[in-house]
Amino acid sequence: MRIAAVQFHVDHDNKQSNWDHVEYFLAEAQKQKVDLIVFPEFFMGGPGRRSTIVNGKERFGELARRYNLDIVPGTLVEQDQTDKKYYNVEYYIDKSGEALLAYRKVHLWAPERRYLTEGRDGFPVAKNRFGITVGLCACWDIVFNEVFREMVMDHKAQLVICPAYWTLDDISDIAKAYDPECETKLIDGVCTSRAFENQCCVVFSNIATYGEKELRQPFGISAGRSQIVVPFKGPIAHCNHNREAMIIADVDVAKITEDAETVYQLRSDWDQGRAHIGLKSKI
Repeated sequence: MRIAAVQFHVDHDNKQSNWDHVEYFLAEAQKQKVDLIVFPEFFMGGPGRRSTIVNGKERFGELARRYNLDIVPGTLVEQDQTDKKYYNVEYYIDKSGEALLAYRKVHLWAPERRYLTEGRDGFPVAKNRFGITVGLCACWDIVFNEVFREMVMDHKAQLVICPAYWTLDDISDIAKAYDPECETKLIDGVCTSRAFENQCCVVFSNIATYGEKELRQPFGISAGRSQIVVPFKGPIAHCNHNREAMIIADVDVAKITEDAETVYQLRSDWDQGRAHIGLKSKI
């Protein structure tokens, strides 16, 4: 698969500008024969309900058909028509326009809990047109290895996609006193760890900061670090900055994950009960 991850500058005031910008990247991806393109979390307007999209799944389905590629359109804020609550929703849409996967973000970052409801349906997986089992998570989910254990070990995901809206200003002054850019180290660390610990490929797509670093975004300066990570190698395409960019990598997902299992046999140990998963309560 040829995979693209977009480090996307979000226009927080003009959704139409974001739609136009999406099409720019889709056209570029089509020219470069990309099979799958991934956008960041909240990329249609920024965090919270400002990213609420009506018929977003259908609109991105039309774009997938038009540009003939699979799309993970970051996350879209949607209101459930039954409970009237707002959820942060991620889709995997294939080039036919069909949504193969829908995921409601489980681990909301603390400020998001004021205006969004956490998902309760777990972490689904599905096979895409390449026969690859894909799983979805978003932003803060990635710090919980249990998420990957569920998708990869229990449900055999080979490729996990993680859009994010991750800034350097999300953290407290306590963390900044140790290192003002500690979030970049956290992102790089967990992306590589998840790929190696679980023998899977990881695509992480974050927002971009516009212009100079000193030009602050409404919700802080982006941490950047969008990347495509695989077992054995680590990042094979990586933004070591927070500027807007599209990175592309050719990944034989099936082969590299199979080879990782041949070498490390982590999935086999998991399936046969040889992996320690914590002390069980005797109550």
